[in-house]
Amino acid sequence: LGDLFYASSSAEGVAIEKFIEALEAGFVKGGEDGEAAPFAVKGKFKTHPLGIGTCASEYMYAKTHGKYTEEELDVKLTHVEPKSTIDKAAFYTCKLFRFNFDFFTGWNRGVITTDKILNRAIFLETVAAIPGMVAAIIRHFRSLRNMARDGGMLNMFLEEANNERMHLLTFIRMKDPGYIFRATVIGGQFVFGTSFLVSYILSPAFCHRFVGYIEEEACSTYTKIIEAIETAEEGTDLGKWRTEHAPKIAKGYWHLGENGTVLDLMKAVRADEAEHRDVNHAVSGVAYDTVNPLYDPRDKMDNMLRRYVMDMMERGDGTRAGKAGAA
Repeated sequence: LGDLFYASSSAEGVAIEKFIEALEAGFVKGGEDGEAAPFAVKGKFKTHPLGIGTCASEYMYAKTHGKYTEEELDVKLTHVEPKSTIDKAAFYTCKLFRFNFDFFTGWNRGVITTDKILNRAIFLETVAAIPGMVAAIIRHFRSLRNMARDGGMLNMFLEEANNERMHLLTFIRMKDPGYIFRATVIGGQFVFGTSFLVSYILSPAFCHRFVGYIEEEACSTYTKIIEAIETAEEGTDLGKWRTEHAPKIAKGYWHLGENGTVLDLMKAVRADEAEHRDVNHAVSGVAYDTVNPLYDPRDKMDNMLRRYVMDMMERGDGTRAGKAGAA
């Protein structure tokens, strides 16, 4: 809270009257649904009543993909129905990619094996990190060219790209691909990277919706993998993943703990993909001059203030109850 306020207000103080006014805005003027009215004005680069601006969104975005809760690891398979022409184009392009990749790799033929899983995961992760990096680079150059803020989006996409790269660095600790496989990766990166770059220049909305649908498929695939591990017979290669330790790099990155297993790793990776799914669907079609809807400093300040006030109210109730009991 201190860092966010310091960065956003340029270390200036706030009058107590303004502080009380902001609290009243949220807790006195609540909506009909009982929720506190938001302090921040959504969308453009507007200023928070406490003086909290959006400067911090340009450099304070940080997301750790470790320490997932059990609820976050229990990923639900969701689907965004395509409505616009762009949505439908992205959806059917994704389905075409999925069909062709499954057919040529034989994913749906025979039983799931550890080799099948690792070959699929390693290859897909070598291209999965491309969209985030392309989006970040294009937004970076646009910000420089227009001499304007980005709204904090490019930091989020850079983090997404690095997260996918961490998936790759983890899986290659479990299997070292051969030369033919590596040559295929080079070709795949060239074709997909070039195509996605051109597509993003033409229509960012299409690309983010496309990635959202790709991540829906990724969540489905990892769910299938997790179920295969959990139901595999004891003594089989898949069954061993229930107790086999995850690579050290995975234990550190996802905070899997000293005894983190490959099964735990797969659940964490699926949670990552679910986040990428939701992020890309959320930003598809969002105007360029919009503050990152998933990391708005004004919203973060609002939420922190609500928690602070609710905590103080709970403490006050507890103190009064204690005095009443003593009396």
